[in-house]
Amino acid sequence: MLAGGLTEPRPATPEIQEIANKVKPQLEEKTKKTYEKFEAIIYRSQVVAGTNYYIKVSVQHLW
Repeated sequence: MLAGGLTEPRPATPEIQEIANKVKPQLEEKTKKTYEKFEAIIYRSQVVAGTNYYIKVSVQHLW
């Protein structure tokens, strides 16, 4: 992997789900929706001046 490049997609781990759970309230506030399902599926990471995570999340919101 090149410096600053993205990793290959990997299955989400419990640690990645924890990261997704931390941003869930921000998404709910921004979209004005409550997400019943918020499950991290896959992720990629990028190391720069820290680590960036790109997480694909399966969601289902309440109407």
